[in-house]
Amino acid sequence: MVVEYDVIVVGAGPGGIPAAINAAKYGAKTLLIERNEVIMAKKPCGEATSLGTFRDMGIEPKPYIVLHKVVPRVYAPNGKSIVIDSAPTYSINKTMYLQELALRAAEEGAEIHVREEVKRVVRKDSLMYIETNRGIYRTKVVIGADGYNSTVARSLGVREKSEPIPTLIYLMVNVKLEDSESARFYLGTEVAPKGYAWIFPKGEKVAEVGIGVRGGQAKKYLDKFVKEHSDELGGAQIIDYRGAPVPIGGLIENNIGDGFILVGDAAGTVIPLTGAGMHSSGVAGLVAGKVAAQAVEEGDWSKSSLLRWRKEYSDWIDKIKFSLKVMRFLEKLSDEELNKLADILRPDDIVRLANGENVFSVARRLLRHPGLSYKLAKAILG
Repeated sequence: MVVEYDVIVVGAGPGGIPAAINAAKYGAKTLLIERNEVIMAKKPCGEATSLGTFRDMGIEPKPYIVLHKVVPRVYAPNGKSIVIDSAPTYSINKTMYLQELALRAAEEGAEIHVREEVKRVVRKDSLMYIETNRGIYRTKVVIGADGYNSTVARSLGVREKSEPIPTLIYLMVNVKLEDSESARFYLGTEVAPKGYAWIFPKGEKVAEVGIGVRGGQAKKYLDKFVKEHSDELGGAQIIDYRGAPVPIGGLIENNIGDGFILVGDAAGTVIPLTGAGMHSSGVAGLVAGKVAAQAVEEGDWSKSSLLRWRKEYSDWIDKIKFSLKVMRFLEKLSDEELNKLADILRPDDIVRLANGENVFSVARRLLRHPGLSYKLAKAILG
């Protein structure tokens, strides 16, 4: 028997659950499918996000989600650090965050299935047929939020993928952090070529230590990083060890078609320079759910109708685009040049450049400086 829904969301992650929330909120009969046995954080992630993420997702930063507030600190290759106290960040339990979102989806009326794997998606007579290990569903719109190797995308002929960066994380216990209030980011070709390493405190003696690199083997560089920080990490034990690709190449060109929208890692709705996706993908999901539900109500779920997603998500598309420009510039710099840039940039500049926000104001200021700063400004404006 074929069961019918208005909207089916595949993947219960930071982009998929918000899509289910809004699809149901705007009146669509909605199903959320998750292949894993539980809704939880399985993909490697720094598990840090801003207050704005909670605000936009419509949930409270409750104590069982937020571990504590941390201040970002960025280290240049020469060891000089810049404290960005204007951008306080929450270190969170991402599993509890996702489950809080799932509660919202359920409250809005979405049906949730776990331990159900999508085998393929087929479009026939303007409808989508989704085959899983449990049966077959029919829907008007499918939202693919099922990760970098998306089954939805592959089934519907979308071969384009955003450029990935391999990432690896160790969750370490019995650490001796000198500063348990800072989320630390480390740059440099010796530390993490074309990427960065990080230390995020998760508790008094617990920290996540991770790396993303495109210029070498992630594990080799992460092990080297841990060894070089033996005063804090020596003697610590690894209790979680995971790796995955993170799409940092920007939004793919064809994330929308007749009857489908791709969001999250499947579409590249990730901020390139930081690799952060909880906020940007969450908003992408909210917009996708709303647009899909409205399309169903209007009786037109063609590509031209669903392309409203790009208009409503345009601010974030711009942020992703500008963050990508900055990343492309920085990845070509030597350690010496990165050190020089660290002496010029203000903390607020770093936040804006990393997130792709208000970059023109930064560029205009940098244009007044000769050399490297001028080149960065031209790269942004170009």
